[in-house]
Amino acid sequence: MANAETHDTTATSGCPFSGAEAGFSPYYHESIYEEMADARRERPVFYDEETGYWIVTRYDDVMAILQDHDRISAINTSDSATPVHEDALAIMKKGGFAAEKVQSNCDGERHTRVRMASASFLNIRTFSKMEPQIRQIVRKALDRIEGRGTVDLLADFTYELPVQVLFMILGVPQEDMEKVKAWSGTRTILNFSPSTYDQQVSGAKDMVDFWHYCVDLVRDRMENPKDDLASALLAYRNGDDSVLTLNELTTVVYGVLFAGHETTTSQLTNAFRMLLTYRHNWDAICADRSLIPLAVEEAFRYSGAVIGWRRRTLADIEVGGVHIPAGQDIILSFGSANRDDAQFEDPETFDVRRKNSRKHLTMGNGKHVCLGAPLARLEMKIILEEFTARFPDARLAEGARIDHAYTYVFRAPRSLPVVLGKPRHTGAS
Repeated sequence: MANAETHDTTATSGCPFSGAEAGFSPYYHESIYEEMADARRERPVFYDEETGYWIVTRYDDVMAILQDHDRISAINTSDSATPVHEDALAIMKKGGFAAEKVQSNCDGERHTRVRMASASFLNIRTFSKMEPQIRQIVRKALDRIEGRGTVDLLADFTYELPVQVLFMILGVPQEDMEKVKAWSGTRTILNFSPSTYDQQVSGAKDMVDFWHYCVDLVRDRMENPKDDLASALLAYRNGDDSVLTLNELTTVVYGVLFAGHETTTSQLTNAFRMLLTYRHNWDAICADRSLIPLAVEEAFRYSGAVIGWRRRTLADIEVGGVHIPAGQDIILSFGSANRDDAQFEDPETFDVRRKNSRKHLTMGNGKHVCLGAPLARLEMKIILEEFTARFPDARLAEGARIDHAYTYVFRAPRSLPVVLGKPRHTGAS
């Protein structure tokens, strides 16, 4: 990531203010939505010295950038939030780390080609077939927490579920869960949070191990095909590098093994927190489970796990009356756009009956819209159906402090203490 002093922040129209002057920080904190609401009113596009990014806050502007694939690049989507030290780079090079930019962080022909390959397996048809297995996983998880009174819903429930589902897609053994989750946590720190020298050096070693885990997985599927992502991609490739190189294929597996569960864990936890905080919504979905799909979308809108996504200008552009030169980094504030009153009536209210909540941008839009969105929606729907049937009297533990990861990309809670209440076994779901 470029340092702030390398950016020309001169505007041809309007007058960009800096985030520091406004007392603003893009890193997630509990008052970020209030600060973003002020920004939308006073200066919807501004330069943030803390990150070195231009921040875009209004829905229409964010949407326009997401759909502008000619002048805007996705190449910086997963760049390190802190410049990577040469010692860490040397460790990765020596270790044979060879992940490429192939999907969320690439453009043009390569993006189209790799996305088509991935979508041949990662699609609603594949996901829908998994519903009975997902429901069984959820019920077993509920059995494990039943009778425990108060639980940390993240550590004890939402932490494991998405990765268990993802392991079915990838054919990964469940006993590898802890190391995969640990590697994913390291990657989150390196790519999306400020990192120290020590974190980068130790993280580089973890990323080498993570990469070779994926290399070995793909190599095994070449010899022992299964009904999983790597096997499907190998069949799709059929030995033709013009369709998909082996390294691109391995990078897809590496990317999915990270992205396919971390954000879903956070989104689930955020959804439970909002539903239990604004209790009438929880009572509504317990009484009428047909509202659950709307509750899922409203949770994406109101408390999306992705609060900011990155882009880079390839040409001079004008956004919200502000000139942004070519070569500049941008944060698209999904958290702000999802509460823009030009799109959502009474946007600061969490309402599971909101009719247009699916207009949220938490999953992106345009060519880079998240391939895993249908799976995340399905998982959340099933989990809320099963949980509300089992624990309709659940409530937030009083006085619990909920900390979050320090990142401007995710709203990622680190805990959620919940009192489960007396379980019910109605057989309904």
